[in-house]
This record gives sequence, structure tokens and C-alpha cells, in this order.
Amino acid sequence: MDSLPVLHLSSKGWMSETRQLERCLTESQSPKLQYLLMQDDVFSKGQQLVPELMQHFQIPLRLLSSIYRRSNGFFAFEESLAKDGELQAYYTWFRVLVKAVSSDTSNYTWHEMTFCSRWDPQSCLVLCIGVDLTFQHLLQQTLSRMWPKLSPSEPFSMHIPLIETILELQDSSVWSIRDVVRTIEKGRSLSTLGFQDFTMMHETARHAIHSFETLSVSTETVEAMQQQVINLSATPKREGSGHAEASHQIQTHIASQIRMLRSLFLRSQSNKERLQNEIALSYNLIAQRDSQVMKDLGEAARLDSGALKTIAIVTMAFLPPTFLSAIFSMSFFNYTPGQGGAKSEWSVSNKFWVYWVCAIPLTCLTMAIWCWRQKQKGN
Repeated sequence: MDSLPVLHLSSKGWMSETRQLERCLTESQSPKLQYLLMQDDVFSKGQQLVPELMQHFQIPLRLLSSIYRRSNGFFAFEESLAKDGELQAYYTWFRVLVKAVSSDTSNYTWHEMTFCSRWDPQSCLVLCIGVDLTFQHLLQQTLSRMWPKLSPSEPFSMHIPLIETILELQDSSVWSIRDVVRTIEKGRSLSTLGFQDFTMMHETARHAIHSFETLSVSTETVEAMQQQVINLSATPKREGSGHAEASHQIQTHIASQIRMLRSLFLRSQSNKERLQNEIALSYNLIAQRDSQVMKDLGEAARLDSGALKTIAIVTMAFLPPTFLSAIFSMSFFNYTPGQGGAKSEWSVSNKFWVYWVCAIPLTCLTMAIWCWRQKQKGN
């Protein structure tokens, strides 16, 4: 890595330019206050930083393990004291994740950012890893608004604009998800609800959960910084009036930012719960629609059952005469009309038993097959 974008403080304010890395790290040739901006997220990818950066920012090897590289946020620090207890150097390392979601929820971008800082009484340098052009522009705008009100004499002075920029990214993320949730609420319609709607709702729910998670971790990270600012202000060597006033200023800014993060956190939680409410309502509406369909089918089945009952009654009414007609149409019976004054006679064949011998077994066999089929269906 030969050169990289740098934001540095000059007599004209905060300026952006591309500088040689060696020149940035050499105190005698570099501005006293600088942000080194690396767009490529080498930290999350597991790539090694150049040795000069590792050495300059005193990055612990433990932070390069997969646990920290895959984490959704952390904060660590180290201080170096002189023999008289004076703060000689101060190093911080922290990580923040922000998820930016598009209006149709199909496109999203993860901002996985890691920051390393080195402070001493003469200078402060912050390495920003994984910051895209959006973050860089927001940071420059934030610096132009905030810096005249911040004192560079405190180790966390240059963290305040970073937190403010992260806060803007989180605000954009939370409200973009809120806009999608509001669109779902306003477009609620049972007649148009389909598979794609459920897919979008579940995709939005996934984004809302991620936003809730990252905001929670970001808030805890900044709270850890706040506690360290308080601890530094209580150091005997930094209780002078100048340090006390600057430290109080830093504490005021960071406390305000934490309140904003908590506010966004509650908004994120609201987004998640509202979306779950919409998903539950959609399922209930579909269940209600299905219940109405089943009710209509039941009513139709009842009407069909009444018609079948009528047919069954008519069939039962004609079944005995049909049976008798079939019996008497057989050749087993003979009717001889009377002639010449003789009486009419009915005669039955002595082979009439053949009919019963065949009919009864066939009837029993048919009933047995029917019972067997019913038993098979039951199993």
C-alpha cells in the first residue's frame, strides 16, 4: 500500500487528499491530526495490514483472530504512561457494523468498519478500515460542522466525529427499514396478498433484526468509550482545569450521541415489532379467508347431502317393488289364466332354491369386500 486518501486538519480546515503512507506515519512530515481512509475492508477479509500500520497503531495480535474479525462490534484500548504518571500515548481499536437497505429490500450493503487510533500530546492519527465513499463524505461534512467545538488535546476528541458519522449511517439504515414497513402497512390488502408479499415481509424482517442487533452493539461500544473518557478524566495527572474542561466537553458530546443511539435503537425495535405484527395479521387474514371458504364448502356439501338424501329416499321407495318385479319376472314362476270356467293358477318351479343359493353368497361376498375396503381406508 503506497498511498491512501487522508483527511487532515490545515489552516483552511479539514482537507481531503491522497498521501503516501510513509509520509502520513512520519510525525515530522505529516499534519498533527489525520484520518487515514481505507475503502477496502482488509480486516474482515482476514488480510494482513502492512507492518508499518501494525506497528504504528500497536494493533494486538488477538484482534486479528477470527473471533474479532467476524464480530459485530468491539472496543479495546491501551494506554502508555510516563514514569511520573503522565499520559504519554493512548491507543484504541473498535469495530462497528451498519446495514444499509434499499427501498425494495432486495439490495443492501454491509458497512463493516474498523477503527484504530493513536494519540499523544502532540498528534492524533485514526486509521479507518472498510469505509466507503459515503462514509468519507459524511465524515468530512461532520468535521466541518463539529471540529471548531472540539479540543484536540483529549484522546477521544477525534472519535466524536466518527461516532457522529456512524450515527448518521445508523439513522439512514433505521429509517429506510421504517419506510419499507410503513409501505407494507399502507398497502395492506387481503385481495392482493400473495407469495411475493410474504417474501418481502420476511426479507424486511431479516434486515430489521440485523439493524436491531448492530444498533445494540454500537450503543454498547460507545458506552464503553464513554466510561473510558470518564476514567481518563479522573486520572490525577489530567485533573487540571484545561483537561477538565476539554474532558467535560467530550463527555457531553458522547452522552448526547448515546442518547441518539438509544433512540434509534428503540425505533429499530419498533420496526421489528411492527413488521412481526403485520406478518401475524397477514396470516390471520388468510386464515379468516380460508375459514370463510371452508364455511362455503360446508354449506355446499350440506345442500348436496340434502339432494342425495332425497335420492336415497326415492331409491328406497322403489327398491322393494323393483325387487319384486325382478323376482316375478323370472321363469321360476308361472301364471296360468283360467279357461273354460277353470280357475287361474300360480305355480312355482321346484328349482327356485337355485336363486337363493346364488344370491345369498354373492350378497355376503359383496358386503364382505365393502367392509374390507372400509377397514383398509381406516388404516
